[in-house]
Amino acid sequence: MTTDPQHVTYFSRLEAEECWALIAEAEVGRIAWASTEGISVVPVNFRVVEGAIVFHTTPESFLAALAERTDVAFQVDEIDPETATGWTVLVRGTSGPADGAISSRSWLEGGLAVGLAITASTIAGRVVSGTIRS
Repeated sequence: MTTDPQHVTYFSRLEAEECWALIAEAEVGRIAWASTEGISVVPVNFRVVEGAIVFHTTPESFLAALAERTDVAFQVDEIDPETATGWTVLVRGTSGPADGAISSRSWLEGGLAVGLAITASTIAGRVVSGTIRS
């Protein structure tokens, strides 16, 4: 049995520096954590500031609870579904309050009084290269 090289998908690991460079250029990521309601996953606008992932929310948001130290995962990716090529980065760490002087990107207007920061304990990523089989 031969393998058609056009139908091979492979993954290449990224070094930590490459991971940080990729997510620094992105605008939206997903934060995941075990909340009181169960596992939650939410997209957020963010910035990378001095090695931390920073985003803001309103005091009424359930995300505001992440101002208390919480184990979280944060994922950012860019994958083209037509060609099955792209990259993905996963950060594991803890959330907590962000420095009040740091701003972030947001889809929301006004009232974003709660700044949150993720301090990474690990970061890992990979490049995805391949094609979709019909």
